[in-house]
Amino acid sequence: MTGLKVLQDSKKESQQSKIRSILAIAAGKGGVGKSSVAVNLALALKSQGFKVGLLDADIYGPSLEQMLPKGIAPAENPEDLERLLPALAFGIPFISIAHFKKKASIVRAPIANQIIQQFLTIIDWGELDYLLIDFPPGTGDIQLTLMQKAKISAAVVVTTPQVVATLDVSKAVQLFQKMEIPVLGVIENMSYLMLGEEKIFPFGSGGGEALAKEFSFPILGQIPIDPKISEMGDHGESLFEKAPDSPGAKAFFAILKKVLSEEKKVEKGEISVRSGDVHHLEIEIEGNWRSISLHEIQKRCPCAGCENQKNCDKEVSLLEFSPVGRYALKITFSSGCNKGIYPFALLKKIM
Repeated sequence: MTGLKVLQDSKKESQQSKIRSILAIAAGKGGVGKSSVAVNLALALKSQGFKVGLLDADIYGPSLEQMLPKGIAPAENPEDLERLLPALAFGIPFISIAHFKKKASIVRAPIANQIIQQFLTIIDWGELDYLLIDFPPGTGDIQLTLMQKAKISAAVVVTTPQVVATLDVSKAVQLFQKMEIPVLGVIENMSYLMLGEEKIFPFGSGGGEALAKEFSFPILGQIPIDPKISEMGDHGESLFEKAPDSPGAKAFFAILKKVLSEEKKVEKGEISVRSGDVHHLEIEIEGNWRSISLHEIQKRCPCAGCENQKNCDKEVSLLEFSPVGRYALKITFSSGCNKGIYPFALLKKIM
């Protein structure tokens, strides 16, 4: 699995370039405890000495602010008035729409997408080892915006044992795969309840195993039904400070080790792309630079203006290009067309 590296000058360093790894915590549905998993994985990372941040991408039902203690609120960056400093709690920088809207929001998708893009571009995250993104439920516009605008390194999916939960989670996995974002594995939340020495399964069993088998990735761990998890989340306290010996804390530490192990297996290589002469792009594959005609690329443009391929100018040149997530390029041609998104798999075919 590879990512795209665009070789072009930038007047200002991207905020995401200061983040070593961006992990999506996703489920494709609500009610499986995804936000709780995101918070506790962040706290577990922090306890191990990692610099970690949290982005609450659920515009319609934000919950991270409740799960973390009251700390330093978001503020203007005095050194760069175009950017905001994130909130800070437990030493973890985080941002949520809840910092700005205290009542239920009625926000149309285009506005929600703009908010997400602002979180990714104007928040000064500083240098982080990990930024965890608490993905909203569903597989729609906001999820696509996150995958296209954030340089997501990998995803962790969360499910509960029921079949009805895994049906939606499998859709989220398929979306990540389509966008060339590796999935490290699945966490099964609310897996079981301990009654003395007996383990019981109030929500059934096997959901995580079924997903792992279907998509050939590992089970990262099972989280028990532990009252301490919900208690700490409700009061904005750390499970690892208040109840480090609880079943929930032990489960999260075990899961963290598996997440870090699986992340090391993800190929880190990037596909390098640069401008060639005025009529060509160049892409590095296996150490060799290959040239692609911009005319041949524009012929594949899906927009209405380029639908008739006979109108594509053979002398078309490049104005600018930028990565779209890990899987594609967005190109602005001298013809004025800037609508098309060109997957790297397509570019390789037309070399």
